[in-house]
Amino acid sequence: MSLKRRVLPAALMICLTAPIVALSTLPAQAADDQISGYSAAATLTKDGKLQIKETVDLTAGGSTFSRTLTTRVRADAERDRTYDVTDVSATVNGQPAQGFSDEGIDDGRRITVNASGKTTVVYSYTVGNVVAESTEGREVSWPVVQGFSAAVPKAALSINVPFATWVTCFAGRAGSSMPCTSSQLAESAGLEITQMGVPAGGRVTFLTGLSDQATVQPNASYKTRWTLGRAFTVDAGTVGLSVIVLGIGLLGAAALWFLRGRDAAKVGEGAPERPVLEGADGPQFAAPDGIRPGQVGTVVDETADVVDITATLLDLAVRNYLTIVELPHSQFGKLDWELRRQHQGGPELLSYEKALLDAVFADGDTVVVSELGAALRPRLNLVREHLYADVVTQGWFANRPDAVRNRWTTAGVVLLGAGVVLTIVLAVVSKFGLVGFALMLAGLALSLAGQAAPARTARGAAVLGRVAGLQRYLADETSASLPHSHRLEFASRCLPYAAVLGLTEKWAAEIAATDDDDDPDAGIGWYSGPENWHLSDIGESLSNFVTSFGGSLTTARRLF
Repeated sequence: MSLKRRVLPAALMICLTAPIVALSTLPAQAADDQISGYSAAATLTKDGKLQIKETVDLTAGGSTFSRTLTTRVRADAERDRTYDVTDVSATVNGQPAQGFSDEGIDDGRRITVNASGKTTVVYSYTVGNVVAESTEGREVSWPVVQGFSAAVPKAALSINVPFATWVTCFAGRAGSSMPCTSSQLAESAGLEITQMGVPAGGRVTFLTGLSDQATVQPNASYKTRWTLGRAFTVDAGTVGLSVIVLGIGLLGAAALWFLRGRDAAKVGEGAPERPVLEGADGPQFAAPDGIRPGQVGTVVDETADVVDITATLLDLAVRNYLTIVELPHSQFGKLDWELRRQHQGGPELLSYEKALLDAVFADGDTVVVSELGAALRPRLNLVREHLYADVVTQGWFANRPDAVRNRWTTAGVVLLGAGVVLTIVLAVVSKFGLVGFALMLAGLALSLAGQAAPARTARGAAVLGRVAGLQRYLADETSASLPHSHRLEFASRCLPYAAVLGLTEKWAAEIAATDDDDDPDAGIGWYSGPENWHLSDIGESLSNFVTSFGGSLTTARRLF
């Protein structure tokens, strides 16, 4: 016989017998509890409490028996009625219950006693808050039969309520409106109630009215049920208070902008600023007020960002502190550049310019743009710090724009966070969740206003006006009016300013237009290309360089 024929029947036998063996090893489940008889007697005291004694005849299926008394029931669409259950005790077969526990649970109390076999358990307890005021007068109610995991075949209730005038009774699952089997008011104002067949988990709830002669006072207690709709109730009170909170927040944000966010002087339109200085050697480039490209970007948008750093690098190249060498590439290869440091620089460099040179060339005097990302990561923040400090030193801002922005943005975020916490708290404990939401919106408005909070000084506003004039010149004019021998240098000096003002392609094309022959070019001093490179190609080359170097900064520092 083959191995397959010997193994297959054995495996089949194991698969068939394994479930049977597993089931046989499980512990036998305890039989269900069974209730054979139930009776209860209750009396309403002068202070409005029900003293209740219940007798339960049962056959316990295990060693313990538990039942639950509900202390919170639905009253209407928005409220629950709560009861106070106290003085709970129990006997088993006439003796104090062993293993007795009265445990508080959600919306109720679980009562447990040791019981096995045929047993009689007697519960005694007091219920408060049972007298309520209604449109028809005072009423007393309580679900007497409740919390049993077994069905009750017959429940007999005898309830003594002085000055009772009428009685009604409901039986079945929670919320059932099915009337009891019988309920009547005896001559001595005693209530006699009988219910046949109370299902497991079912209830028998009585309700009786009191006459005007009754001295017991209403003591019913209610708790509002939490719902999302109630937590964010829309009414005159909640909306009015929310509008006030939001209005205060918006007024605060507007005041911040009015008092701190406006420049000290109005920026005039002005005429185009022609950055040309006539000298003995011919026309030379001269930026308004001697402003540098990185400063231009920071003054314009109050942020030291990628464009400002890239324009600063181009300006340093044009000023002969470094050269940009376009590396050889195939027809479809990716462009890359090598940066070569020419001079260390001295006091003529501004602090942020020196910091940028040191950051780019920290690992040597020659670097490749595509490899700069990781190297620049820990160094760029210092460049931005120096640039922000520089615009304050120049007198264009009274305080560092980033510090002002961060201060007010942080305040807005804190207010937003407080609004979130307040929204949660108010939504849980009241109907005023909208007020917290309004505070959140106020915090958001303050954060947004903080972005406009940095304000230029009068001197900064004047420089901004001149920068606007320079932008109009770079956008509308060309270098065609200059002598041909000066056009290349002039266009090169304009290029970094054009880059920071979004006009890179135009002034790169101005440089390319100075190529007046078909011969390959060695370069223009600060920029050179691979073999057979033509100056006429520099427009596309520079546009790609600005994009690639800016991308390196963005990858290196997410703050940008």
